[in-house]
Amino acid sequence: MREISGLSMLLLLLGTVSIAWAGPAEEIAQVDQQAIQCFNEGNLEKCVALYADDAVSISALAPFRIEGKEALQANYAGAFQSFPTRRFLGRQTAIRVYGGNTGVLNRYYTATLVDRAGNATTVHGRQSVTFVRSGNEWRIVDVHTSRLP
Repeated sequence: MREISGLSMLLLLLGTVSIAWAGPAEEIAQVDQQAIQCFNEGNLEKCVALYADDAVSISALAPFRIEGKEALQANYAGAFQSFPTRRFLGRQTAIRVYGGNTGVLNRYYTATLVDRAGNATTVHGRQSVTFVRSGNEWRIVDVHTSRLP
């Protein structure tokens, strides 16, 4: 019994230490993975929760800037309604951190969107996402996506 207790404490300590060793770039990567997962799953609340209240997005698929959490929520809701099946796949992701409180992520991506009739649209693009630390959490403050030529 004492060995099991000691092993449990060791695993708990190692888990705590690995979290402490995670730097800002790794923390941003975790938030980014949450953003991709909630988009692919259509989890509206989770997607919107990752943004700052005054966040802005410039989308490859929308003609105008999307400003603020309410507009972002409406945009996500519309996308999830129009395209019930979605798959976002990022590649060549690079994360840079400045001053410990600001991070910039750049990548190429492929997004496959399938509408209610089963018609698939594939978009190849590039994306820049700016993160700012708010307390102990990273929030998305700016997203810019564009199609590849």
